[in-house]
Formats: sequence, C-alpha cells, structure tokens
Amino acid sequence: MRPIGSTPNIVCWHCSRTIDRESAVHAARYIYRGEQPYSAVIEDWVECACGAYQNSRVMADIRVEALGKGA
Repeated sequence: MRPIGSTPNIVCWHCSRTIDRESAVHAARYIYRGEQPYSAVIEDWVECACGAYQNSRVMADIRVEALGKGA
C-alpha cells in the first residue's frame, strides 16, 4: 500500500504538539475499504509524549506485486 498524495502531520488533540510519525509508538492500525477500486483508508493510532492517543487517516493505493519464481 502506498499513500496517495502527501501524508498529513499528526497534531495531538490534547497538547497540540506535532507527533513524529516515524518515532511515535503505534498503538493500532485499521484498514478500511476505499471508495475507489484498489484503494484503502489506513487509520493509525499513535501515542503522543503527553500520553494521549491520536488517530491519523491516509488514503492508500493498493498494488499487488509478484514475488518468487520468475518474478
């Protein structure tokens, strides 16, 4: 799955800090069917330094690539 467009910044609802997506503790990930074929909505829940959890939704493009013999 590859994000469609730019990935938005995550801002904590509790303390208004920007949460670094790469270093944040990911608590959960939910994947929902997108509105277009071969698309998905990816919802990540991440923990802020203040202890609150914040969700972030991103549209993603789904591509299936062949692996293994002859690929």
